[in-house]
Amino acid sequence: MLDRINKLLRSMLFHASEIEIYRILLQKGEMTASEIARELQLSTRIVRTRLKRMLEDGIVGRRLMKKGWIGYVYFAERPEKVAEIIKGRLAGAINTIDKIKS
Repeated sequence: MLDRINKLLRSMLFHASEIEIYRILLQKGEMTASEIARELQLSTRIVRTRLKRMLEDGIVGRRLMKKGWIGYVYFAERPEKVAEIIKGRLAGAINTIDKIKS
């Protein structure tokens, strides 16, 4: 049971780099993965991995950019929306823990 709870808690937590990515996107607006990586001094691969998870979770959004090149720019979702996502995660975790205890 403890192992399942630990896995659940790990899945809810944000990586430190995800927090930094969100913060920089809030501050600077739209950025490419390469720009984020350069700004935060992280590898582009790590940034892309984090962005993929954040995109799936609804924490960031992206749009296709056609400006001499084709690629994506990412942006931070509104903090109110992110707060609702976090609340949903917590509610889901509580329900899961209640089921594990039963």
